[in-house]
Amino acid sequence: MSVQERHRRERRARRETILSAAARVFARRGLEHSTIGMIAREAEVAVGTIYLYFSSRDDLFLTLTAERIQRLNDRYREIQARGLAPLEELRAVVSAYFEYLAESRELFLTQQSAGYAHIRKRLKHRGEIERYDTVVKLGRECFEVWAKSVSRVCEAGSVDDPNRRALVAAVIWAGLNGTFLLTGRDSGFFREVTGLSPDDFLEQALDFHLKAAHPSAFGISASSASPRAAPKPRNGNGAAGRASQHPHVSNGANSKGRAETNSNNSKEKTGDLTAAMPHE
Repeated sequence: MSVQERHRRERRARRETILSAAARVFARRGLEHSTIGMIAREAEVAVGTIYLYFSSRDDLFLTLTAERIQRLNDRYREIQARGLAPLEELRAVVSAYFEYLAESRELFLTQQSAGYAHIRKRLKHRGEIERYDTVVKLGRECFEVWAKSVSRVCEAGSVDDPNRRALVAAVIWAGLNGTFLLTGRDSGFFREVTGLSPDDFLEQALDFHLKAAHPSAFGISASSASPRAAPKPRNGNGAAGRASQHPHVSNGANSKGRAETNSNNSKEKTGDLTAAMPHE
């Protein structure tokens, strides 16, 4: 190995050490309360060494974000290249996103509180601004790839308006992010408040969205899945009358029987999709 190649490897290794240290510091302190000095101590390098690779704390944060989004984007594209059926593809894409969230939990939480618009205002160096633009570009590309998988499900389901498919993709994405936050570190609180298990709530939340976007795959007719198809209340305008007619509210044994019938029909037509759900 030449001296030049050895130096390149050493630089790459030191850069990765700094990035890993930055991720740990951001996880503990948050972006706004982290400093280059803290990161240098975590990486066991001099402060000046960090500035040989990155121009600021924000530059470090944006670099971490860009690299992880790029890996997720690559993973999405690899899945889409397999030629899977629409629902199977979306489940694989969601599984990849779950893995990304699990691997990048602390950075993801930091992102939620960082405020990208605020970061952009304080960037001064050209390299930092370019890095910010790269994060925005990669984020847009990643969402477009995600939306492509959602759109395939929409085309096969009840969402036939192309203009609404981006909305459906954004709603599912936002819903999964919110679910992830609710069932994160303080999952015991989630269980106490809702009475639900946080262990498989991500998968259940996905199924909830998929039933709305592609009801036929779950043995549900489009008309029964649409709130607009619900009959008008016959018991007046009171809460009891509205509840008894709402398609998503249980109404005693009859509703339970209908739910079991729909569930059985769904399994006969498509197999048990819940059981096929990828688990973390």
